[in-house]
Amino acid sequence: MSNITTDILVVGGSLAGLAAAITAKEGNPDLDVLVVEKYTAGYAGKANRGAGIMDMIGDSDPEDYVKYHTHYIGEYLNDQDALRQYANTLDEGVALLDKWSGGKVDKNPDGSFKTLKWLAQITGEDENGKRTFDEPDHFPWTLVCIELDYLLPIRRYAQKAGVKFIDRVGVVDLLKDGDRIAGAVGYNIDTEEQMVFSCKSVVLCTGSQNYRVMPMWSPGRGEGLAAAWRAGAQFRNCEFGSFYNWTSLDNFESNMGVEFALFNDKGVNVGEPHTRGEHPDVDANSLAECYKQVMAGNGPMHYHQHENPLMPYLSSVLASDSYFNRPYADDFWGRLFFNAYSQQLSDVCVPGLIGEFSGLKVDHSFATTIPGLFAAGDICYGGSSTAGAVPPPPGRVRGSGLAFAQYSGRMAGPSAAAYAAGVDQGTVDQDQVKAIDDRFMAPKHSNGNVKVMEFIPEIHKVMQPLGNSLYRKEDRMEKAIERIEQLKKDVANVKADDAHSLFGANEIQSMLICAELFFRSSLLRKESRGWFLREDYPEKAEEVKWYTMQNIDGKMVSGEQKVPFEQYKYRP
Repeated sequence: MSNITTDILVVGGSLAGLAAAITAKEGNPDLDVLVVEKYTAGYAGKANRGAGIMDMIGDSDPEDYVKYHTHYIGEYLNDQDALRQYANTLDEGVALLDKWSGGKVDKNPDGSFKTLKWLAQITGEDENGKRTFDEPDHFPWTLVCIELDYLLPIRRYAQKAGVKFIDRVGVVDLLKDGDRIAGAVGYNIDTEEQMVFSCKSVVLCTGSQNYRVMPMWSPGRGEGLAAAWRAGAQFRNCEFGSFYNWTSLDNFESNMGVEFALFNDKGVNVGEPHTRGEHPDVDANSLAECYKQVMAGNGPMHYHQHENPLMPYLSSVLASDSYFNRPYADDFWGRLFFNAYSQQLSDVCVPGLIGEFSGLKVDHSFATTIPGLFAAGDICYGGSSTAGAVPPPPGRVRGSGLAFAQYSGRMAGPSAAAYAAGVDQGTVDQDQVKAIDDRFMAPKHSNGNVKVMEFIPEIHKVMQPLGNSLYRKEDRMEKAIERIEQLKKDVANVKADDAHSLFGANEIQSMLICAELFFRSSLLRKESRGWFLREDYPEKAEEVKWYTMQNIDGKMVSGEQKVPFEQYKYRP
């Protein structure tokens, strides 16, 4: 066992964690800041596996961004003050990301950031053979592109600032001194060595829960969410952890804009009606339409890519230098697309669950309800209520993933530093350390014979179906909870033979906690609003509420709060 003391412990070394560490250290140079990453900081997480696009206000008005998102995206379930704080700092975030990464954001010849609005249409080519686009006014924001190897120079920037790193150690639980945070317990993912961290504050940046269904999003396994839950932190908006994207069973890669060209087996375009009006990104109703069509015997569903009007746009951003200059990203996406689509045998498409469960509740300073515990990134996107009635990134808005990760990190870092500067080290309770060790190591001493990769598909069978997780109904959700409860008991049969399978067993427990929170919170929301759809409650409720969940004496205790429109600018 190793004992390590620091002032600020940042758990997770992707974009949110690096942003938190940098801003904490630069704001308070005398404090020790340590990043602990389960894999390798700079390579871990989802941030360097996506499209590399990031929200920017540009020539728009941040207040228009707030108004648009409240009405069309969040459907008035937003914390409008949090959303405004976010919007007002988007451009600053792009500039900082460019600084930290050493200039990895693509620029025009004059040094200004090169931007392109979502759904922009091709108008021609410039003198260099680059495509030109119109800049439509329908969205009050724009997008920049960043080279996909940008996290490595950001890690180096953090190291030069004095941030310390420990890789290949996964934090599995938090330690408390009374009500406040005192540290955390982690294990080396190769050797099983236990590491006990004593600290004044913790920033959890461990990502969302994605249930290991879609491969690109599989790093989000919810261990930080489960650790916060066991520690007693309050959760909010757990019912919005059901993001899906369209994919093919031949390659499991995500397709954008499928709803524009989504045909049933009778040859009818059933997706296009759901693209009318304001449509920034994937619409939940097109996915619900898939469920209805299949149940009516009109499946399977087909994606006619040549009829997707977004293809000229997408082909200019991903795996192409026709607009942005990103050689590394073009090579990455080009190889991925070739490997994926060369294997595709038909145009049949299916909904693939991404999940993005992110219900850890935070305030405007990204503090949780536990003193000394902060969070940033996808772990708290839903719990922040910034986006409203949608899952976290892309949350119907491409580019919001990187934008929120970087923004929340640079909010949480200084907050954690200010807290740490005002308190002494807490006392590490060795009884808590032993209890954590007993829980984590239990699968190694199990008499069962079920392997981790045999158990996980049983969770998929509950979470993947649209009729359970997206187009919801009370009886189906009740059955899902019954199955989750049984799986919680069956975990005792999971056998771990090494460190990797021990972490796999820990991930299973995290998935089951998040799944139960998701379904129990979904039962509370008796309406359809934004991304949240219920077959048995198709209309919006008159009262707009947030629903909370908290672990009190081992029980999931729910609560509710009316959205405080009396203090907000925009009302339904």
